[in-house]
Amino acid sequence: MKNVSNFCIFLGLSLLLGTSIFAQVPTESWRPSIHFSPKKNWTNDPNGLLYYKGEYHLFFQYNPKGNEWGNMSWGHAKSKDLTHWTELPVAIPHDSAYIFSGCVVWDKSHVSGLGDPKKDLLIAIYTADFPNTRQEQHLAYSNDDGLTWTKYALNPILNINMKDFRDPNIIWHAASQQFVMSVVKPHEFAVQFYGSKDLIHWEILSQFAQQGDSGMIWECPALVELPIEGSKESKWVLSVSSQGPYKGSVGMQYFVGNFDGKQFVNENPKEQVLYVDHGKDFYAAIPFYNGMNSEVFWLGWALNWAYAGEQPTFPWKGQMSTARTLRLVQTQAGLRLKQVFKPNFASIKPDLALKNIQIGSQWKFPSPVLLKDQVYLVELDFSDMNSGELLISIADEGSPEKFNIGISTKEHKIWVDRSQSGKILGNGFAQISEATWLPDRSRKIQILVDRSIIEILAADGTVAMSTLRFPESKSEKLSIISSSGPVNIRGIKVWKLK
Repeated sequence: MKNVSNFCIFLGLSLLLGTSIFAQVPTESWRPSIHFSPKKNWTNDPNGLLYYKGEYHLFFQYNPKGNEWGNMSWGHAKSKDLTHWTELPVAIPHDSAYIFSGCVVWDKSHVSGLGDPKKDLLIAIYTADFPNTRQEQHLAYSNDDGLTWTKYALNPILNINMKDFRDPNIIWHAASQQFVMSVVKPHEFAVQFYGSKDLIHWEILSQFAQQGDSGMIWECPALVELPIEGSKESKWVLSVSSQGPYKGSVGMQYFVGNFDGKQFVNENPKEQVLYVDHGKDFYAAIPFYNGMNSEVFWLGWALNWAYAGEQPTFPWKGQMSTARTLRLVQTQAGLRLKQVFKPNFASIKPDLALKNIQIGSQWKFPSPVLLKDQVYLVELDFSDMNSGELLISIADEGSPEKFNIGISTKEHKIWVDRSQSGKILGNGFAQISEATWLPDRSRKIQILVDRSIIEILAADGTVAMSTLRFPESKSEKLSIISSSGPVNIRGIKVWKLK
């Protein structure tokens, strides 16, 4: 009884002091290798994506004080290749306001007149959130490549006296010789466009609203001009984070049209919905500012608000997707968004290449050593399949744990089943995700596996599916199962990623 009493006293003191005698165990086996995650604590939306002086800068929503949402500030990391990341000190800490999502612009000509005119100048424009009161757009500037920031003394630079008005994203629009800001009124399902010559004074240009999917609030807008593959033409694309393909679950949608420096006009019927990703774990993606050779690429938050708080990782919670290059392709149904992994791993020599694989009822991948670290890219070419169904299974042979990807060439459908993939979270985590591809697209599929993240690009990159898993097995094997008799697969390639 004495030992029990002492334990109770110790437990009481622990609770009183806000400490725990049950320390959380680090889950490094789930930490992605080539996707960014902070060393510790909570992260969500990417912010201020910027290519600058040969490096990619990633700012991000960050809680410097804990492993749950709160105390929102801007974290900071940078990379030379988008796969190896160096985390830097907190860039913009919260004060009386939370530092919500925004962007970073390289003020090459010092049009803002801020900072030291003899040094390079970065401008951050972000939402200052005064909880339960209002949201305003604020500015901060940096003369040391984004390491430290000075908040503009005359903030806010844009305020329309709304409780929810957020997520500014800025481009330079050469034709009208102005900076253009996209910012959302979330509950009105509206994107407003503002113009400025100096990044400080902004005037309303127009509003785009009430189109596409309005099942959930709109957030994180981005307006970009994308090339149309195989031509010299381009179109404008407006993306917003909102409801995704699954009711009550967040995702992203996009609109294709024209922008004349004032208004964006959707060229499709306003009821048409085009989703960016048909998985459940791709949200709040915005493009990098100042991309090389007019290349447009972005990355997103690889998680879902439906179960974000339940992500079982420690000492971090939240991670980013890979970067993806964006372009438009002409299909039989019209222009569609195409995404390509950046860097394009498939452009280098694979570690293994197989041709004309005959599959009876089941085929097992012959080189499991390539899958050992759970960080690899597999490309499968199903062009020789006339019709039928296949199941690509990533499984632990010693347990019922498995992650399945289904392909129906007859129905032009792909689906993901993670209901037995390890630790299962709540709120729809186990629900099957699926997408269809247009018949005029290729039957190649790329599966990028990075421990707890799996990203799929199929049908010439017009279908994307990003999904988390939390495997509890230490090893896994890949197999292909046919439910429609013997089939021939034209090719399989594998790259071991580091």
